[in-house]
Amino acid sequence: MLEYLDPIDRKILDILQEDGAITNVELARRVGLAPATTLDRVKKLRQSGVIRGYVALVDSSKVDQGTIAFVSVTLDGHGADRVRAFRAEVQRLPEVLECYHTSGESDYLLKVVAADIERYEDFLLHKLAAIPNIGKIHTSFVLSTVKHETKIPIQPAG
Repeated sequence: MLEYLDPIDRKILDILQEDGAITNVELARRVGLAPATTLDRVKKLRQSGVIRGYVALVDSSKVDQGTIAFVSVTLDGHGADRVRAFRAEVQRLPEVLECYHTSGESDYLLKVVAADIERYEDFLLHKLAAIPNIGKIHTSFVLSTVKHETKIPIQPAG
């Protein structure tokens, strides 16, 4: 893990979050370094895990996955084996885009996509509710998206 991100590393991260497909030459020009030096910094950021990977952000509604739901799940029991089993099962569900272990009334918050309400119901009844140890499920459907960002604010060094 990198112990210190200097201002140039931070600028690289900021630029790559805006445009992950930027060429190394253009990235180098924008941060004011030689391309070889820039490439080395990006490699170090990847090797340290600061950069986890690169993806194309797809509009879910344009690929027949326009129904988005946030699903709160409460487990019946909270022993290590039960939690581990739930997490393993959720990993296998392609409809679940994100899963967070949370504090509060529920134990987990899932972001789920489906083509429509009927397909969500099928997912709920035949996949999610079939996972052992689930005590309660609560679904909230997204009506509209007000803000959706993937860029993490990079604070200046200091």
